[in-house]
Amino acid sequence: MKKTWELTLSEGINKIQNQSLSATDWAESLLERIDLVEKKIHAWATLNKEGALAEAKEIDDNLEFDLPLRGAPIGIKDIINVKHLPCEANSPLLKGNIPKEDAHCISKIKDAGAIIIGKTVTTQFATGDPSQTLNPWNIAHSPGGSSSGSAASVASGMIPAALGSQTGGSVLRPSAYCGVIGFKPSYGLISRSGVIEVSWTFDHIGTLTRSVEDAAILIKYLTGPDDADETTKGFEPLDFSTHIPKKPVLVCYPKEDIAKYAHPAVSHWVDEGVEKLKEKDIKVDNIDFPIDFQELHDTHRMIMSVDAATYHKESFSNNADKYRPVIKKLIESGLKTSSIDYAKGLRQRNRLIREMEKVFNHYEFIILPSFQDPPALAEKSTGSAFFNEPATQPGLPAITLPLGRGDKNLPFGIQFIGKKFHDYQLLANAAWCEKELGWASQIAEL
Repeated sequence: MKKTWELTLSEGINKIQNQSLSATDWAESLLERIDLVEKKIHAWATLNKEGALAEAKEIDDNLEFDLPLRGAPIGIKDIINVKHLPCEANSPLLKGNIPKEDAHCISKIKDAGAIIIGKTVTTQFATGDPSQTLNPWNIAHSPGGSSSGSAASVASGMIPAALGSQTGGSVLRPSAYCGVIGFKPSYGLISRSGVIEVSWTFDHIGTLTRSVEDAAILIKYLTGPDDADETTKGFEPLDFSTHIPKKPVLVCYPKEDIAKYAHPAVSHWVDEGVEKLKEKDIKVDNIDFPIDFQELHDTHRMIMSVDAATYHKESFSNNADKYRPVIKKLIESGLKTSSIDYAKGLRQRNRLIREMEKVFNHYEFIILPSFQDPPALAEKSTGSAFFNEPATQPGLPAITLPLGRGDKNLPFGIQFIGKKFHDYQLLANAAWCEKELGWASQIAEL
């Protein structure tokens, strides 16, 4: 029998709904697990122990309220505002910053009954400088970034689910590095209001969980229009309540293009994953990816650098010495980029959007690796977003599933990219693969 802290989000919610578990017992079990594990992993920026237990008691005392996420414990990446909890983005510039209001996405899950256990560690301003968090499967190695703490806390059983953000690959890559399920929904489904900005063009909120079902549950209560974020206007919240695994029929795989840029071990693991799909009578066509991956990557970094420079310009001019090397270089690059080059980059992005739409006229999803290289040593790098940007740049939904663990006990993952606003279909296909192929998350053996 599973221990309480081992429950997935959906398992715990179901137990609370049928009154075989209390929100208080669930929260206390997780806090005990955190006390045991956190000193090894360093995944938390702030814990909300007293607040979480008080909220859990209130939920237990008011069973008459219909709360779909009743008692669900969630970790929140420390660039997302949670009322009365520090939001410091791992930067001395925001030390002591205490938001007075919740981010839009936080207010939505709180209204549904979720409990915020604490804020998870991010890399500085959610970019590429390594954080203090370590990979639970091998603490010498990186958990990925920038949602480092969210991935490591879920993988190590300290929390069943966490929110992260992705501007390049910051939900998918750490999820894959840590062997959990990472889901980045379509651009425009979840408001970014109340979230520290990296790139207005590319920023997404996403989920990190230990099952596809848990991602579907969370997305239902995170999505919806928000006047404070005009990218969400006109989009109604998606309803994933009828989430049923669905076998994919026809998908595509740019094998040769991937082999050109991926580490050989990464290509090998994904190739094996593709063969397993074929063994289940799923047709996988080899295709040429519509745009060269390196060209896409260069465009992505250029647009991202200008957006980051726009956001940080005033602060950077006065406090450049307080920015770590990777984000400092990103901002400096953005400040030097011409408006003409930026306009060309946006035009290139529009071309990518059109070309990807053509692909999805024929295929249910595109298969890519979840990362370019296996996790580096923790202090060296959080990894490259090279194979995550093809979903992030055009704003397409993407999910990573664990394939298994290789050298040094480190996980490998496979990424599916779906058609924009067909998030439900992608989740349903991923749920089928999770169940039928055993591409399921496990808790790290610390």
